[in-house]
Amino acid sequence: MVVDRTWPADVSHGRRRVESYAPDPLSPLSLFDPRLADCASWSDRVVFFDIETTGLSGGAGMLPFLVGCGWFNQDASFTVRQFLLAGPAGERAVLDELERVFHAASLVVTYNGRTFDVPVMDMRWAFHRLETPTLGLPHFDMLPPARRLWAPPRGAEKTAESAWERDSSSCTLSALERSVLGFHRLDDVPGIEIPARYFRFLRTGDASIVDGVLEHNRHDLISLAALMSHALWLAREGPEACREPREQMGLGRLYERASDEPRALRAYEFAAKGDDLDTRRHALARLAMLMRREDRHEDAAAAWQSVLAGSPGRSNGLGGRGFSALERRALEALAIHHEHRAKNLAEAQRYATWLKEHVTPAVRADVDHRLKRLGRKIAARKQTREAPLLRE
Repeated sequence: MVVDRTWPADVSHGRRRVESYAPDPLSPLSLFDPRLADCASWSDRVVFFDIETTGLSGGAGMLPFLVGCGWFNQDASFTVRQFLLAGPAGERAVLDELERVFHAASLVVTYNGRTFDVPVMDMRWAFHRLETPTLGLPHFDMLPPARRLWAPPRGAEKTAESAWERDSSSCTLSALERSVLGFHRLDDVPGIEIPARYFRFLRTGDASIVDGVLEHNRHDLISLAALMSHALWLAREGPEACREPREQMGLGRLYERASDEPRALRAYEFAAKGDDLDTRRHALARLAMLMRREDRHEDAAAAWQSVLAGSPGRSNGLGGRGFSALERRALEALAIHHEHRAKNLAEAQRYATWLKEHVTPAVRADVDHRLKRLGRKIAARKQTREAPLLRE
């Protein structure tokens, strides 16, 4: 069975109208995936792709019983075409229809499709001894960029108090459509129930049983298109367009990965001014590392000091509870800076001493080595200062 649904260009999906999500050829797609840098015509016919299967375990027994494809039309409306198997015997016909869809595509977009949707379909084409039509077709998986933009930084403390923090702590498509797009599904079918509903449909022939599954798949596709558009818009407009420091932090990571350090610095500077304490500290840490690469050693040290000063439960950045991995990195960087750059051996010794109290035994040996070296340097400096007095 083939089911078509079209969203008019002027209706809203979340905070914006459908027409605003249409692909823009000037969008910096290669910023998210450098493999697409040479794909100049990617926006000609973008096909958004998502499947529903009879399980998640893989293998030849797993059947993609619902295949959804979405695309924008010339009038900026959005069409979803869904192929639903009324029985396993219809799979060959579905594959033939999909071949036509993919041959007309300039880019296929998925959400975790690089590791699931596309390999599953490749297996089905191989099962029927057919050539895979997605071979050579540019593929953009939106999940990795979504994680870079909206997932909490590594090592982030879980202080999810707001709706934004609760939703964006997960990078599922349904969570991001709520927190990023402002779209909320009503009576959505949980993914874990989808296979059971399909099997009931096969037993009874009652198509109403899978109505919710079809709607779930349709929402996945239009939300995928909207999320991709929003991410590309943020990358084009820069940190000023972001609603939250976490987005600015994510942009900074994307710019830095693309070796665009000026824009990365600017994004981190914005994130470091936000109210989100944990994001601010991670942004300061990235600022410090970029500043050090530019030989801005004093600025880098000031950023590391701000990481410590902004730590929860500290009035002066030190003392109290144990240090996190980020704080230990700040202590090490400051010990190195004061020993080798600022030549303030007493400060270097102070930071190294604090660091020693909060590291693993394997790392403690390196810190002990640093402390012994600092002790020798301090003693030598003291002896040099006292030498004229002894001569007198």
